[in-house]
Amino acid sequence: MDTKVEESISVTTTNANNIPSNESDNGEEIINWEEEATAIINDVKTHVAEIEISKLPSNESHIYMNIRTFEGATYCIHVSSMGFRVVSEIYNTIDEDKTEVNEDEVYETPYALLDKISPRYVESFGNQLCKQLLALQQMQTEFKEEDEEGLEEEDDDD
Repeated sequence: MDTKVEESISVTTTNANNIPSNESDNGEEIINWEEEATAIINDVKTHVAEIEISKLPSNESHIYMNIRTFEGATYCIHVSSMGFRVVSEIYNTIDEDKTEVNEDEVYETPYALLDKISPRYVESFGNQLCKQLLALQQMQTEFKEEDEEGLEEEDDDD
């Protein structure tokens, strides 16, 4: 009696967020969802009142996150390779009517989802961007002043 043993080959790569992931021998990307969720948390935590990994079980295809917006609204979010979608307005909960995926309710990025559910996210993100641009402008002004001082010193030496 012959038996065939199939080997599964796994290659470690990084996804778009530089999060380690594995690629199976059939080309499917296997993402470490806990690391992915941690990266998302670190990326958006200043723009929401609260964000955490949900107590709902995760697996190799998805993870759940809880978000409370600055407006005070709470959401449980399903995160997968398809994207981000609200599954409940209660932490650690999946509403019965949200078990089926409606493609119109799936967002490609956490920013697109937050843009839809939280007007103050947009304001917070815009304010952070303005602060960064002002800091860049200040640095350029300081460098320009230093360059001008250096030129004046060279002229004085002549």
